[in-house]
Amino acid sequence: MKKLQLVELGIIATVLIMGYEMVTSLLNLITSLLFGFGAAGRNFMITILPTVLLFAFCTITFFFLAINVTPLARFICRDSDDFLELKLTKPSILHVIIIAVCLISFLQTIPDIIQYLLNKFINAGQVSNEFERIEWRTREINFWNSLIGFIISLLLLITSRRIAFFFGREDESFEIGSEKIESNL
Repeated sequence: MKKLQLVELGIIATVLIMGYEMVTSLLNLITSLLFGFGAAGRNFMITILPTVLLFAFCTITFFFLAINVTPLARFICRDSDDFLELKLTKPSILHVIIIAVCLISFLQTIPDIIQYLLNKFINAGQVSNEFERIEWRTREINFWNSLIGFIISLLLLITSRRIAFFFGREDESFEIGSEKIESNL
C-alpha cells in the first residue's frame, strides 16, 4: 500500500466521522427548534447557538474534506510514493476502531462534566431558588450520565487492546482432506 493511499483512507475516515457529527447536530438542531419554542423566559437564540455553530463547523469541514481528499493527501505526503508494508489483522483494525470510539465518547462527555463542576463551585456559597426542581434534576442526571460515560470510555480505552484481541482472534481450524474441522480450544 502506498503512503498516499493510506493518508487518503485516513481523510475519508475523517470525512465519515464529520458526516456523522453533521447529521447528529442537524437532528439536535431540528429537535431544539421544534421543542424549544415552549421555553418561556429564556433567550432561545442563545440556547441553540452552540448547536448551530457545531452544525456549521461539521458541514463546512465535511464538504471541504470530501471535495479535496486527493489534494490534501498529496499535500500531507509531499508527493512521495513510498510503499508501506502494513500487516492489517482483525485485532489491529478492531483496536483502532475501539480507540476512535472511546476517544469520541471521552471528548463528548468532558464539557458536561466541566460545566456542572464550574456551576457547582460558582454557586456553592449561594442558596438560590432561581432553578426549578426539574431543571436541577435534569442537570444532575446529565452530569451523572456524562461522568459514567467518561469512566466507561476511559476503562474501555485502557483495556482496548485486550478487547480487540479477544474479539479479533481467529478460530483455529484444521483440514483433513477437503473437510474442515474446528478446534474446541
